[in-house]
Amino acid sequence: MSSAIRDRAPETLTAEERTERHPVMLVSFDISFDEAAIDMAIEAAVQANAELMVCLAVTLPVANANAAARRTMGNPVVREEILEILSRARAAGANARQLVYNSPRPLSATIDVTRNREIGLLVFGPNRKRYGRLRFRLHLRRLRRKANCLVLPLE
Repeated sequence: MSSAIRDRAPETLTAEERTERHPVMLVSFDISFDEAAIDMAIEAAVQANAELMVCLAVTLPVANANAAARRTMGNPVVREEILEILSRARAAGANARQLVYNSPRPLSATIDVTRNREIGLLVFGPNRKRYGRLRFRLHLRRLRRKANCLVLPLE
């Protein structure tokens, strides 16, 4: 065997590195966000170098036809809180944007958004005291069952 072949470095096989990152989604249902959930979502987006989507699901009333025709952008206090969350996330180094959607069934709409946007991590973050303990657990369980991503908090 010649020395040229023996001294040659072996060819290294490199797998293509996938650069596409699945976004992190922080969601609330027209209620202010929990501080622990905000911190968790921002930290996860920064560590994964992924986009942070701060979502507000607004319930669209269906009982009154006139009320159903008027789509709202949600509670103004919560919208201002979303702007603060976006500025905190951008200061931490995350690419952040907001998404507001109206639906008569906001939980089902949230599940659809996670599938359509290919969300990698869903942080369910309404303020638990205002949202209610039982409703929080029921909605969290349904999100875990139906969503095609990891759902936090892990309780």
